[in-house]
Amino acid sequence: MNTFQFPKWEELPTIDLYMDQVITYIEQQLSSIYFNDEKFITKPMINNYVKTNIVEPPTKKHYNRKHLAYFIVVTILKHCYSMSQIAELIKIHTNMKDSTVEQAYNLFIQRFESTLNDLFQNGENSTFTASVPQQLLMDHVVQCICYKIHTEYMLSKQ
Repeated sequence: MNTFQFPKWEELPTIDLYMDQVITYIEQQLSSIYFNDEKFITKPMINNYVKTNIVEPPTKKHYNRKHLAYFIVVTILKHCYSMSQIAELIKIHTNMKDSTVEQAYNLFIQRFESTLNDLFQNGENSTFTASVPQQLLMDHVVQCICYKIHTEYMLSKQ
């Protein structure tokens, strides 16, 4: 299996996108962690994320880099968590002391990518040191998701 790579904040498109473009982008970036032919991002899902205030509304039907980051994280978190849990987890992670949305996103992606790659390549997960309880929580969330993705992969190969 190839190494998993997901876009860092700096690699997200800097131009605003329409919803169809957002869906195409997310599908391209996250298709490697979905092993069935399921639709993991759709127009109704995006509208629901906005309607439930998990993601801010678009500006004149345009979605920016911040929207993309949220959609990527939500799509990853959906592997194991309900929408209400996702909303709470995102709130906790983005409200950590001295953390910006960019930093929170990059840290989440870095931990997710590293844990997933370790699990697929070595059969064990990364161990991180968390300096605050909120980061420890997010590390546990990432591990849960990565184990579920790995299990789904193994089942798809049976």
